[in-house]
Amino acid sequence: MDIRRRESKTEASSREKRIYEKDQMNQESFIEGLAEEFRLPITHRVTENVDLEDVEQASLDTQISSSNVGFRLLQKMGWKGKGLGKQEQGITEPIKSGIRDRRLGLGKQEEDDYFTAEENIQRKKLDSEIEETEEIAKKREVLAEREQKIQSDVKEIRKVFYCELCSKQYRTVMEFEGHLSSYDHNHKKRFKEMKEMHGASSRDDRKKREQQRQEREMTKMADARKQQQMQQNQQEDPVNVPVSTPDKTTVAPLAVQDQRKTLKFGFSSKSGTISKSQPTSSTKKPKVAIASVFGNDSDEE
Repeated sequence: MDIRRRESKTEASSREKRIYEKDQMNQESFIEGLAEEFRLPITHRVTENVDLEDVEQASLDTQISSSNVGFRLLQKMGWKGKGLGKQEQGITEPIKSGIRDRRLGLGKQEEDDYFTAEENIQRKKLDSEIEETEEIAKKREVLAEREQKIQSDVKEIRKVFYCELCSKQYRTVMEFEGHLSSYDHNHKKRFKEMKEMHGASSRDDRKKREQQRQEREMTKMADARKQQQMQQNQQEDPVNVPVSTPDKTTVAPLAVQDQRKTLKFGFSSKSGTISKSQPTSSTKKPKVAIASVFGNDSDEE
């Protein structure tokens, strides 16, 4: 067991040595590649005037030169100027962000830039405050005409898919065909046809009633004219007017109260009813023989 542990320790130490040697070799090769450029340490502070004639200012608008350390490192790692990712779908340009405050995130920085822009700082002017020029008026008229033309074209196209019976608008052919084959549309169609049929008959009846009413009015007007003519003739020739004799109903003498028949109310005996009913039996009409389809049995009875 001790031998195995010693062997494993020696193998691990040998691996670490190999890795360390490889790192050193890579660092040396990288330093040799950068030996041509002179660079100051990070902790160095400039105390005298610096000559900036041959120095280039880094910006997002200019491409990175081939002498850049990061660019050379990417080339060594296998970057070929394409987007990162398995399918090379990443962005090729760096993310643009302001240098005003590096502590903000990308989303917050973009929001601050939008609200602090010169276009959004000032309040939007009202329509009453804006003085419309000729160019703005022409542009507005052109836009209005274009919108009106588009709306009219859309209406003409949609007229094909409009059901006047149901007052419904559809957009596609499938929807319109489904509506035409629906129960609601066919029910309204049948109801309209039935209403038109009844409307024609009711129209004829109405015409007949109007004709009858006109005839009655004409007869009334003719009677009124005749009466007026009679009155005028009576006023012109009062001598020839016949004297109106009283009616028979007025001349007939009134019956004496004693001779009037008295009406009796209440119950009476059977004898009284029989005596009263005897004279009526004599006045009965004789039976008349009526031919029957079923025979003469009913007549004989």
